[in-house]
Amino acid sequence: MLPRVTSDKEVMIMVLDRRDTELLRLAGKYRWLPYKGIDKYGFDDIEDEIGKLASLGLLGISRDREYLRLCTEGYAVLRAAGYNYSPGSKRAFAGSPALRRRLQTADIMLTCLRAGIDTLQGDATALRNQLVFYPAFDIRPAMMNCTSCSAFGHWGDTIYMIQCVNPQSQGMYRVNEMTVFHNLAGVYGSGYEEPEAMLFAGDSYASVYKQLTNSTPSARHGIRGFVDFREVYKKSNIPIHIVACNENGARQLAVMCQPDYRAKIAKAAYGQLWQKRDEKILAADGCVDGAPLVIAVDMDIRRIQTVINAAKALGRPAVKVAAFEDQILEVLCRLYPNDAPGNIVSLLKIEDAVLNAAFGGILLYSMDRAPAYSDKGGALFA
Repeated sequence: MLPRVTSDKEVMIMVLDRRDTELLRLAGKYRWLPYKGIDKYGFDDIEDEIGKLASLGLLGISRDREYLRLCTEGYAVLRAAGYNYSPGSKRAFAGSPALRRRLQTADIMLTCLRAGIDTLQGDATALRNQLVFYPAFDIRPAMMNCTSCSAFGHWGDTIYMIQCVNPQSQGMYRVNEMTVFHNLAGVYGSGYEEPEAMLFAGDSYASVYKQLTNSTPSARHGIRGFVDFREVYKKSNIPIHIVACNENGARQLAVMCQPDYRAKIAKAAYGQLWQKRDEKILAADGCVDGAPLVIAVDMDIRRIQTVINAAKALGRPAVKVAAFEDQILEVLCRLYPNDAPGNIVSLLKIEDAVLNAAFGGILLYSMDRAPAYSDKGGALFA
């Protein structure tokens, strides 16, 4: 019997390790990955990883170093490994709407990836699973004509619709997108009673909140069902969380992936001083020394305001709001400054020691290793 001849592509596959392959898969699935600032997510040796794949002719870097793309040989290597991704028919050029949308989605995806959320699932049925990020372009235009949302997610027993919020992405086709969202949550969630929420993502907490409170309507507001995020934020009847597309946002999402994260943080921070329930203010996370407590790491700012309004109506002396330092500095301290007349909010920083006590060290360990589990198993950048 003649010896089997090994192809160049098969040799290449044997040379690549798992993290090489999964970085190529990300580039294949999302078509364009943001290159500028990719190190802001805290991945170890990511520049060396990109350089190695580029030197092998598998991964290309745009001339302006704005984005990464999979080369023809990269697509061929992935096909030989059993992954069929298409480069698509749309070309990337400066100001291209398709490029901008893909880079925005990939920016959010990298934040989720850093938090240990699976970003490589192939179809909407993946939303039945936990810790899943599923890009909307995979079901557009089949289900999502006249929509603008970036992705859907499922973690912490909640189904999320994820929107990119910035000066170029100022709103959404609310009726169309909420209809698709409710249908997806009903069909692919663990049940019709599973909570739904929206996640508004941007470069920083401050930039997202600035857009949500911008009083000047956009040129598209009210045209063909388009509604500015400012109006959605004010009038939506489901929770809305804001998240930064960086390592701080990844830490927030890593916490939100944990079951009962607010109760666990409250207990770790206050021990026996914490009462699980505030009978007068049910939106609060219990109370401490008679003061309503809000664990605000998930940045559901409307819930914070609901608790504050209830406390003022009841004549309660204070509201304790606990969050991460960057969340406090970028948004919360501007909303509730300590020297403001009539302010009853006490802002409290959640330290790593509290997270360690709340989650047994698992969360901090995960953030150090940045796991992102694929459908083939294993961890990216671990």
